[in-house]
Amino acid sequence: MKTTILALGTRGDVQPTIALGKALAARGHAVSVLAGKSFQPWIEAHGLTAVPGSVDMVEVMESDLGREWVSRGTNPMAQSRILQRLIDRFGAEMTDDALRACEGAELILSSFTSDTYAASIAEASGAVQVSIPFQPSILATRHGPTAVAAPFPRSDSLLNLLFGKLLIEPTVWRWYGGVTARVRQRLGLPPQDRRAYMAALRRMLVVHAYSAHVVPHPPDWPPSYHTTGYWFLDEGGDYRPPEALERFLAAGEPPVALGFGSMTSHDPGATTRLLVDAVARSGQRAILLSGWAGLGDTALPDTILRIDGAPHDWLYPRVAAAVIHGGAGTVAACLRAGRPAVVVPHLGDQLFWGRRVEELGVGPRAIPRPRLTADALAAAIRTAATDAGMKQRAEELGRKIRGEDGVAAAIGHIERHLAARATT
Repeated sequence: MKTTILALGTRGDVQPTIALGKALAARGHAVSVLAGKSFQPWIEAHGLTAVPGSVDMVEVMESDLGREWVSRGTNPMAQSRILQRLIDRFGAEMTDDALRACEGAELILSSFTSDTYAASIAEASGAVQVSIPFQPSILATRHGPTAVAAPFPRSDSLLNLLFGKLLIEPTVWRWYGGVTARVRQRLGLPPQDRRAYMAALRRMLVVHAYSAHVVPHPPDWPPSYHTTGYWFLDEGGDYRPPEALERFLAAGEPPVALGFGSMTSHDPGATTRLLVDAVARSGQRAILLSGWAGLGDTALPDTILRIDGAPHDWLYPRVAAAVIHGGAGTVAACLRAGRPAVVVPHLGDQLFWGRRVEELGVGPRAIPRPRLTADALAAAIRTAATDAGMKQRAEELGRKIRGEDGVAAAIGHIERHLAARATT
């Protein structure tokens, strides 16, 4: 079966789709992955066909608008405006790429950034669409712990449901409704309003790529909605760490890992100085992962080692805790390793993941990037690295996550859905 995965986003959006794509390929699917061109060699190294997109998230995040998004992303109103500007700016290229990648596809796998217009592509072609989000669906729920944004995040409440229906669902449609209308016009489909799309979303097979131990599955979602466990792509087995990293790890107690992944910075030097100051005040050692922001490009004290990066499945089991930006994939890797996380959300669903880490007791309260100070981060690092109860809870959660096979569960749901569709 010709299968196209729309993986528009950063590394955290691409990595789990490679894991799923490899499993589908092993089951006989011909798998193509649409992602930014910088990810092409990585996708192809895993035996999948890469479809390089015109929109590359490395370039987006390093643009002035991308940096503004990172710097103001924890302000909901500012985030909404900036995201709309990004979609307005890149939406035509994004949807053209998707139309090209989905030509001849029998199965289309999409996620948050592509669900709305992927549904239209599938409608026109007769392909099967499956949504594979890495965060909870936008479909409204009473269940606060599952809602990415809710007025009562710790409880079931009718107000959570109304908040989702009256604010979240319309906002997402406002972001993506325009590009979806463009796709429908290109394909000769009639116009679609939000209510029609939300009705289609309720009928869709939605396979959430995270653990129910981290985000409980709400009882008021449709029976076609599933939570499978995380989809991990382990690359640590082939990793050969540099000697400096091995020496640093062996030189004392496990350090703390510091890194903000794909989040860029208006002033990497100032961010680095803040992190160095926080580590010094915390009394810990640290490994600084430079990431897309280029952190650590300056002289560092002996208590901090800078590296370009390392596979999370290799690094995180070797540290005491991790300071992370809160992307879904990085949170997953940290929790699977059984390590406490200090989440510094920059934008989007990172606030949600920071909230879940705190609610599960496997990390201190998240520190949104605009409120990050050396004192606040130092206190959070000390707590994450030394709190015995937090360490125990993180280890227990890690064992539960390691006991799941999210990819196998997802394949099962997809294949049963395809079989059912074939008989109708």
